[in-house]
Amino acid sequence: MISDALDDAEFVTSMMRPAGYAVKAIRAEDRDELDQALAKGTIDVAMHSLAAMDLSLSDTIEAVRSHEQFVPVIAFGEDNDLTAGKALAMGAAERIQFNDQEQMRHVIVRELDRVRVRRQAHWLSTAYRESEQRARALMESSRDAIAYIHDGMHVLANDAYLTLFGYNAFEEVEGMPMIDMVQAEDQTKLKEFLRNYSTSDQAVGTLDLALQQAEGNHFQAEVEFSRASIEGEACSQIIIRHQGNTEELEKQLNLLSQRDSVTGLFNRQHFMELLQGSLTRAEREEGESSLLELTLDDFSSVKDRVGILGSDQVIGDIAGVLQATFGEDDQAARLDGATFAVLTPISDQEALDELAGRVRGTIKDHICDVNGTSIGVTATIGIARIDGSTTDPNDILSRAERAWEEALKAGPDAHRIYQPKEGELSQKQIDQQWVDRIRELLRNEHLQLLYEPIVGLTGESIPRYEVVFRVLNDDGHAVEDPELLAAAERTGMSKGLDRWTVLNALKALIEQLKVDENSVFFVPLSGHAFDDPGLFKWIHDRVSQINLPDGALVFQVDAGAAANRIKQAGAFAKAVHTIGCRVCLSGFGHGADPFQVTRHVSVDCLRVNDEFTHNLQQNDQNQQAIREIASRASEEGKQTICPGVKDAGSLSVLWGLGTDMIQGEFLQEPGTERDYDFSSMAM
Repeated sequence: MISDALDDAEFVTSMMRPAGYAVKAIRAEDRDELDQALAKGTIDVAMHSLAAMDLSLSDTIEAVRSHEQFVPVIAFGEDNDLTAGKALAMGAAERIQFNDQEQMRHVIVRELDRVRVRRQAHWLSTAYRESEQRARALMESSRDAIAYIHDGMHVLANDAYLTLFGYNAFEEVEGMPMIDMVQAEDQTKLKEFLRNYSTSDQAVGTLDLALQQAEGNHFQAEVEFSRASIEGEACSQIIIRHQGNTEELEKQLNLLSQRDSVTGLFNRQHFMELLQGSLTRAEREEGESSLLELTLDDFSSVKDRVGILGSDQVIGDIAGVLQATFGEDDQAARLDGATFAVLTPISDQEALDELAGRVRGTIKDHICDVNGTSIGVTATIGIARIDGSTTDPNDILSRAERAWEEALKAGPDAHRIYQPKEGELSQKQIDQQWVDRIRELLRNEHLQLLYEPIVGLTGESIPRYEVVFRVLNDDGHAVEDPELLAAAERTGMSKGLDRWTVLNALKALIEQLKVDENSVFFVPLSGHAFDDPGLFKWIHDRVSQINLPDGALVFQVDAGAAANRIKQAGAFAKAVHTIGCRVCLSGFGHGADPFQVTRHVSVDCLRVNDEFTHNLQQNDQNQQAIREIASRASEEGKQTICPGVKDAGSLSVLWGLGTDMIQGEFLQEPGTERDYDFSSMAM
């Protein structure tokens, strides 16, 4: 009740009681009191008195919108200038006269029904989304081959199904009749079975069939049919019980797709799924929890002291400390670099303060031993409570990051719990701004590709360029924008940027091949390229039109993203090789066994993480790491690239480490021209 009159709330409460509604009224006289009431998330309807002195109707409507809640605002009282039409245009649910009790009661009941229906619809939508995600996840992770058939043709299939029949991508079977995968002698049997199954009440049916792979090989399998639907269309789910994949391999792939290779903790991708589950439980009032985001302080100095592999050892050591400190109900992950995240069922502020203080103290007291060098670190922690106020995982992460920023101001070695500030945008609002901006950039072509030479050290003079993505600022200058790239991956807009990059890189490559037919372009794709089911077909359609030389186009994907989506990455690599393209893993080298991913993903080139070339002359550990990567890659028939070469000293060291190619600002910074003299490094 937004009103200056003390008896307005009592009047409405008394009026609604005979109608069977037990109303709890909360009065708010100013914006602070209104924000506090809305922040509790328990308001169903807001009654705004037009006689209120400190809050206008527009103020109340704006406050409700800022809290992103569905709370109808009913305006009442005398105001000759505010018609019902004007009130509705402002966003009010209704404009009524205070002395008309019957109208007021009907309007309040109507709006309460709207709120109930809206909340129920939201709950059902959330439940449906969760169920759909769970079903898709179960299908993708199943060791059984699963596909969906509509009118006899394939409309969906998992990786196990594609692998079983020898296909690299779903686009190869999309729209293909299932009967084409059955040997001729069993096709009549399948037709008869489907005819009987479609007219019966049988929910599940099985049939032994002789099936045929893409290359013509035959195998016998039991095929299970069940009724299903996709996007409201009736279809049939088929499951082929095939034991081609061993349980051990399946366990290994699941471990790779969920775990961080350095720490053994959950990786970011899997942690986001766990976080979504916590948000859903909080929204359903099934239990609150909290997110702790923890970053090791001044970790760059640790890298300078013990190198990249040594710093990985420190990160792994601290991960062990976290596992020992947190309980069985807590879920820990490594998000990126020296940043960890933990989900805990603790939500009480005092208990969270105690927990964060204990974690910081344990880390501070721990000494890491890296080849005889003692390393001590501290940590700064940001905490966000998961209380049902949002269902967006990125919003909770953003809150924890803002709390971490506040803690860093007081630290290092400090912690803070997120407290919302007046006028602060939600992550959803921030992301929508990024989506609008990226769409505008794509629409107006305010993007540019630059080219950085990749120079061979083995005596050849092949023109190789990495394609570098840049944004044009207001002055027309090409600038890096890492925040934009991160937002694009977070919001799904990376799909559009990937296509823009590939399309314009192909145009430039065609021109470059006219200059030198041996030219090679390395084109980076986002970490979510593997989640884009239509990307390969889109690439295939364009590459097939221009008849590129074999190996002229190399797709560069992040090694960490490939490890997190190892099945999808393996399928993508197989597919692009069929059209004469190559694959390069960038950011390579982290973890106890970085080559684990290459056992499941067929790649041609490894671009070593540029952290390995930092301070290379003085860092024996990094030199040894590069030497071992180059040697192992050579044994496996893969080439290596060392980026980040900034001076002649680093170049002289790399000559003796066995790497195949180098790049960096010492050779030439990214530019619009492709004019590097590759013969200058040839022997």
